[in-house]
Amino acid sequence: MDRIPYFHVITRCLFGVLLLVNLVSCQKDEKSFEPKLFLENETFSVANTSSSHNLVFLTNQAWQAKADADWIVLESESGEKGKVRLSFEVLENEDDERTAKITILTNGVEEKEITVVQEAGNRDDIYVRVGASGEGYSWEDATSLENALAIAVSGNTVHIAEGTYTPSVTVTGGDAADAGDVTFEISKYIRLKGGYPADAAEGSEANPQEHATILSGGGAAYHVVTVSAPKIEGQKVVLEGLRITDGKAGAATSSAEINGLAFRRDYGGGITIGNAVVDILSTEIVDNKSDKNVAGLYAFGGSVVTVKNSKINRNLSSGNAGGVWISESEAHFFDSEVRENESGTAAGVHGYPDATVNMYNSVIADNKGKSYGAAYYIRQNSKGLLVNCLISGNTSTSANGGGGVMMYNNNEATIINTTITGNSIAGPGGGIYRRSGVNTVRIYNSIVAGNTQKNDGPDVDVYEADAPAPLVQASVLGSAAYDAGGQAIEGATFDANSMLSEAYLPVGANNPALEHGMSVDNLTQLGSSQNPAVESSIIAADLRHNSRSGLRTMGALVSE
Repeated sequence: MDRIPYFHVITRCLFGVLLLVNLVSCQKDEKSFEPKLFLENETFSVANTSSSHNLVFLTNQAWQAKADADWIVLESESGEKGKVRLSFEVLENEDDERTAKITILTNGVEEKEITVVQEAGNRDDIYVRVGASGEGYSWEDATSLENALAIAVSGNTVHIAEGTYTPSVTVTGGDAADAGDVTFEISKYIRLKGGYPADAAEGSEANPQEHATILSGGGAAYHVVTVSAPKIEGQKVVLEGLRITDGKAGAATSSAEINGLAFRRDYGGGITIGNAVVDILSTEIVDNKSDKNVAGLYAFGGSVVTVKNSKINRNLSSGNAGGVWISESEAHFFDSEVRENESGTAAGVHGYPDATVNMYNSVIADNKGKSYGAAYYIRQNSKGLLVNCLISGNTSTSANGGGGVMMYNNNEATIINTTITGNSIAGPGGGIYRRSGVNTVRIYNSIVAGNTQKNDGPDVDVYEADAPAPLVQASVLGSAAYDAGGQAIEGATFDANSMLSEAYLPVGANNPALEHGMSVDNLTQLGSSQNPAVESSIIAADLRHNSRSGLRTMGALVSE
């Protein structure tokens, strides 16, 4: 008798549970069909030139898009659900700043707006003098550097008279209460050109050697210069004829966020560059400091930096990288020098991680380190190309290795027409050292000799016993000379003490570095096979642009 009521109770309970599950399921189904729309960005600030951009959003419904201005052209005006990358083009602006809206709808229900602000089309030059407060559109009505940066639009050239300029404006995303967050921030695609006389007038020419234009951090700014103009095809920032000095990156690991990038306060005392294209011309980045990492130049976040006829010297870092650190970016140096910088790891040039660091007709000398890689150090899936370079006088007190060139953890380096000598390290490989993973090095028409390393070991050394041998053609490694086929030349011996002059020229009788180098034709062919290709005007000449025609000379220099 008692079983029947008990059975009914159980039945009712099961029914109730099923009903509840069904209701919850229905609610979930209803919610799953509610229109959802998520935007990655709600605002775009764009240059005054024609440019293309991507609007990224996520929706669970079919969508429609429209713009309320004819200077915005959408690639598509409708599409299906999912993650959408909608491209749009902004037409050139020759007038005042303008604003427009892009509206995204999901089946006409959910709606969101994206604001597009395009800077003014005024491309008049701007003129800057110490202590000036004018409107800035002539030397007679010059303005301050802070105001010039505020009013500049893409395409402007800012002409700067000699004198010392110290930043007073807080970086975007910075802390106004932190004295270190002041900087000269470049957020537009402009040219800063220094070297004009203090009394410059219409028609005055720039001469940075005679008229120093100094951007100084005053020993307080975390970065003297911050380049935050985001990378856009066909646009770049140009810094020319400047001296960037007396910055001091901090010790604390903190950042100012700009355009979604973290600009770290402890990297880049002289200049920090984030996701930007920058040309640095006839400029000195000197005498900066860092309480942590990289005192001189720091480029990160997909930046592309070209350095020509410039100096990155005497920068002092307490941690890694004294002169240069290129991170997940690429840098190309021409006719430049990196000297007398100091740090722990990578006192001269550092590429890490996923970096490309190419150097042509440049000098890395007299840098002092305390760990791996005193001069040129690439690490973790990085690539490097050295052409017509001199790497000398670099030292490290570390037993880790790599006085001239250091490669750590799966990298590639190609060395052409380069001399690596006179470097000293307490560890192995005073010339070139490789460690961890597969590090591929190719050496052509170069001299790697006369370096000092632990236990009088080889100038070119590697940590792993089973590492692949370097590819060597028409070069000197230590005392051995190799022909164009990579074979040791029988009877040929190189002595750096007697066969290299004080100016690093190969000299003397029976010198294999004078007799067994590559011809200009062979060098030209080699240059065309590189990526990027090396122009014949570069590879067929030496460090100082003296012709190699008719010569078979190895190394960076063929003539004083």
